[in-house]
Amino acid sequence: MRINWLGFLIILIAGVILVHNLSAWKDVEFGDETTYLGSGLAFSIPFKGGAQWGPLYAAWYAFWHLFVPNTLDLYYFNWGLLSILAGLVVFLFFRSQTLPFWASLWLAILFLYSTQNLPLNPKISIAPFCLIVGTLAAIYFNGQFWPKSFQFLLVSLIGLVCAYIRPEFYVSFLLGVVLSVFWIWKERMLMHKTFWGIIATFSVLVVLLHVLFENPLFSGDSSRSAVAFQQHFIVNYSAWQHQPEPSTIEAQLKLFHQVLGDDVNTFTDALVHQPSWAIKHVFTNLIHTLTANLHNVVDTFYHTLFRGWYSPWRTALAGIFVILGLSLINYRNTWQNIRKSPFDLWGFIALIVLILPTLIATLLIYPRTHYLVFHLILILWLLTYLINALSFRKIALWPVNAPTIFLTSALVLFLGIKVWEYHQPKPTPSADNVRFITKITPKIRLRVLERDWYRVFLKESSDWIHVEEYTSNNFSNFVKEKDVNFILMTHDMQAYFEKDEGFQAFLKNHSAEGFAKLKTNSEGDYLLIKKTVL
Repeated sequence: MRINWLGFLIILIAGVILVHNLSAWKDVEFGDETTYLGSGLAFSIPFKGGAQWGPLYAAWYAFWHLFVPNTLDLYYFNWGLLSILAGLVVFLFFRSQTLPFWASLWLAILFLYSTQNLPLNPKISIAPFCLIVGTLAAIYFNGQFWPKSFQFLLVSLIGLVCAYIRPEFYVSFLLGVVLSVFWIWKERMLMHKTFWGIIATFSVLVVLLHVLFENPLFSGDSSRSAVAFQQHFIVNYSAWQHQPEPSTIEAQLKLFHQVLGDDVNTFTDALVHQPSWAIKHVFTNLIHTLTANLHNVVDTFYHTLFRGWYSPWRTALAGIFVILGLSLINYRNTWQNIRKSPFDLWGFIALIVLILPTLIATLLIYPRTHYLVFHLILILWLLTYLINALSFRKIALWPVNAPTIFLTSALVLFLGIKVWEYHQPKPTPSADNVRFITKITPKIRLRVLERDWYRVFLKESSDWIHVEEYTSNNFSNFVKEKDVNFILMTHDMQAYFEKDEGFQAFLKNHSAEGFAKLKTNSEGDYLLIKKTVL
């Protein structure tokens, strides 16, 4: 339909407004995302990071790196591109379920500008989110034309592709295979040569991905899920005990074994050896999941619309529109529509199969924001079901084109506000640090002491020495032993070494130690670099 192309264009314009000049107000965020960025810069087959560290996401980074050679620009490009794609596929998802155009457009734009999209870190979760939502939209658009066996082959394949981005989606792949086999058997009398070719293609792709990257659930870094469980158990434990969380991964894991014992590493171990702690952990996660999802719905479809406005006016304005909207609903017809609305059971099952790993992960590990974004898919499905059932009273004096005029004017006003909002520069100290250190042309290989992932932006010209290797109180000797020649003192590093007498003595005499001190940004960060490097 032509109107869908119009919606696509409007979402694209809104997306460009969102990410325009992104690097001027969105700072670099370190953590898992910069790990994936580093994997992309060094991507090869066999994949060095292992099947559980997103080889296809690394390949995605590697592909775009061919066109965006600067690593910092690549980081921002990927962040912006995935954010826009997410808004586009959400619009398609709504339209695939015959949601009215303006409802689809407004809900998609609210998601586009919500905290569930662009600010989400690590950004990797938006990649499978786009794949899943796009796949469901394709199934819903073509459900009456595609046999169920083909639909679940597609679900299974997308589950596998997502598994090479986030390994837990391998569960979706396995469930998809089971359901595909079930439907292939049921529809076997309807099979023709073309469909057997589709099955053969599916099989080849599955084998090829396994050969290239191995099994994402049972190979590579097999301790990843165990460590994630241990870390997040301690997050809950610290809250239960009303005590601060340990500041390092090492301290988290140490406390975990102190509480649950040395023989407990996984959730299954905890369930066997410490069932009361395991059940309490799951129950806490369940409560947090429900409350966090409710908060995300309010934030996405309410706060996004009025974010930045003076709160009392925002509340009053929203209240007026809610009361007006409620007064226009024909409740009798709406209830009848809900009762008579057709329910696509197998389309719903396809949705559940694709998001099931994230539902499990929030309970067994922790309801982190980048898992909850997948729960939003279920909420979007529920919204379409309810909105499609709405029936409104007819108003005799209401012009036919009045809703379109109002909604268009409101959209122009909303995007105009966003143009102003996203053109306001904000401090980007981490990005400024990256810009500073990447201008340095070292004469020798860098030996970098840090806690973040700035070394990713230094490409292959550096070795990493983790701060945890420093255990003595003589920082000068440590620097000499490890041949450290590059120390980026971010606020995090300054706080880490604040009470260390050895570092303070080194800082006081850094020039005599052969180091220069260079200011890297306006926020007080600085670089200690060996003079022989410059």
